Amino acid sequence: MTPIRSLRTLAALAADNLRASRSQAAYLIVTLAITTVAWLTLAALVAPNVSDTGKEAFGIVIRNGSQNSGSVPLHYARRIEAVRGARDVFWYGMQAIKCTAATMVGLYAFGGPGTDNPLVKRKVPAATIRRWNADPLAAVISAAAAAKCGWRVGQGVDPPSGMRGTGNHVDLHIVGTFSGPAPLGLVHYDYINRVAPGIQGKDKVVTFFASAADPRDNEALAARVEAAFAHDFPAVNATTNATEQNAWARFGKVQQLLAFVMAAILLCAASVLVSVLAHAAAQRKSRFALLQVLGFRRATLFGAFTLELLATAMLGALLGLRLERLVAKLGPSTIWLFSKGVHVPTWAWWGLPVWLAALVAVALAWPAGLIARVRPADYRAV
Repeated sequence: MTPIRSLRTLAALAADNLRASRSQAAYLIVTLAITTVAWLTLAALVAPNVSDTGKEAFGIVIRNGSQNSGSVPLHYARRIEAVRGARDVFWYGMQAIKCTAATMVGLYAFGGPGTDNPLVKRKVPAATIRRWNADPLAAVISAAAAAKCGWRVGQGVDPPSGMRGTGNHVDLHIVGTFSGPAPLGLVHYDYINRVAPGIQGKDKVVTFFASAADPRDNEALAARVEAAFAHDFPAVNATTNATEQNAWARFGKVQQLLAFVMAAILLCAASVLVSVLAHAAAQRKSRFALLQVLGFRRATLFGAFTLELLATAMLGALLGLRLERLVAKLGPSTIWLFSKGVHVPTWAWWGLPVWLAALVAVALAWPAGLIARVRPADYRAV
């Protein structure tokens, strides 16, 4: 039998099996689709999400004291600079723009001394940083923003602002890019504050950054900053890098829990596939025997069964990917903006075909053994 004819035979047998067991195939496809969506969603939550604000370079992070939410007035900057031991105070605000109907870009608008730090952290070349500083309309965008918006270095753009793209147009000069999977850009606070109110409103800041002359004094500086604003509304919450690291350590425990959930979901999917396919193979034992009587080899029977499962797994995975994209598009834009660009990490995409192949291999173990033991005489049970 030629290879092409053999493949046609396998495809015909697999298609016939799928038609004969539509409900079973649909059940497996839905199971694998849900597993795929859960895998990608949990992987995005498990992946460490490093903030794009450049706070790692500064010892003090100052935010609104109301459970670290809301904004802080811009005029707080002068009073923070006046606190004993404070230096290199700078800040950022946030502005949403729409580059396409389906793509929102979050702009981090930096102001004050030390604004080079976020660009340095992103490994932006020194020449690009100099161009950024010299141009009040300059923007350095992520690779994702360049790809999704079609923007390139040297181009001038004027996207509308706002979560729905109905606000003032923001003129930007694209002077450089940096590696990043989330669509965002680094721009100047003074310009954004003047032309577009931003999410927080004019003269509002998301976070201030400062540092002490001696890093060992950061804790004391944080206490002095909080004391200086204790009777203001809003009051502020000043934290040090040590406090931030403790928060990440607590989040690390949540990551471990989510990793266990991912493993449990994969085990459940494996259990479903193994049990369903073992039952299907047992039901088809007499049919396998009849096909042997008609001259089909065991390898052909197993190949058709494998092709059937592969088709089911592919359809389930593709449906899961489609559902994941749909959820991402329908989800509120504010979730993306305030989560600093949650995205599915690379290892999750590479891991998807790996665990699918592992599930298929495990699920085929019982059918393989049953087909190896079937005898032509078993067709009498038909």
